[in-house]
Amino acid sequence: LRPDSSARQATLRFCSAMAARFVGCVLGSMAVGAAGFSPFMKEIPNGRSVIRNSESWYGVGHYYAMGSGPLNPFGNEFKTAGYKWTPELCAADSDGDGQSNGLELGDPECQWSPGDVPSRSSDISHPGFADSTTSATTSAEPVTDTSTTTSEPTTVTTSADPTTATTTMTTAAES
Repeated sequence: LRPDSSARQATLRFCSAMAARFVGCVLGSMAVGAAGFSPFMKEIPNGRSVIRNSESWYGVGHYYAMGSGPLNPFGNEFKTAGYKWTPELCAADSDGDGQSNGLELGDPECQWSPGDVPSRSSDISHPGFADSTTSATTSAEPVTDTSTTTSEPTTVTTSADPTTATTTMTTAAES
């Protein structure tokens, strides 16, 4: 049996419509996958600038660079924090590499808020992988001030933890 011309045309129209829907679904799901984490990138400092092993890492909270799959340690802590950059999340060391999340993401003082410019935008590392660290340092490192009236240098150390905010000053004679 051979279908008549109108039935054949209707079948072709139906198949064409289904193929277009299928392609639309595939392309749409790819766009959702690529943009699904995009709002989160704005919730952490330098969210679009994270590098691991010389690769841009857009899915900062995931084990995969493009943001799919299971969450890495930073992603789990970010989720626990309600997907917000909090002082606790900033001060935490999610990946156990000895560097706070804030230091790795350019907010060592934990003062960044969405929409702000981070205090550092270079040498950004990944807070979810211990093999990714920054060579940047915090401002809590000792600074020698020789502008005092004594000839002995003075060391000033300021805590990077905003909850303690302490300053210690010693002179060479006190050391």
